[in-house]
Amino acid sequence: MTGENVAVGDFFGELKGRDGHIVYREPPRELQMYWERGVHNETDGSRSYPVLITCDFRFWLNPKGEALSEQHQLAILTALRRWLGAQGARSSIDLPDNVSEESINCVWRDCRNHRLRGYYYCRQHFDLSCLANIR
Repeated sequence: MTGENVAVGDFFGELKGRDGHIVYREPPRELQMYWERGVHNETDGSRSYPVLITCDFRFWLNPKGEALSEQHQLAILTALRRWLGAQGARSSIDLPDNVSEESINCVWRDCRNHRLRGYYYCRQHFDLSCLANIR
């Protein structure tokens, strides 16, 4: 359940300056995502400035309060990752560079999927945790 089987709309906005908004549209529906630049200290001592995303993917902004299914939220998350990548931006919702799995199970309750290498969650629950962190 990575959200790749749901049709998605279009993203609008620019990642210039310190912060701003990205608008996502599936006419007549719309979400607005706030973004700002963060600071990440790299292992080599340098710094990078990823985009930190804040949005409640559970409900449309317009029409106000209309709910989105979990599958639809995941589809938008996947599309947003692609859009940010096409803008050349690293973000707080990026997948790990290595998405291979370990033979150890995900720690999410009752999940029997193998977890991502170096993480506690499987891919599905990693994506769900991204959704929870951007609300």
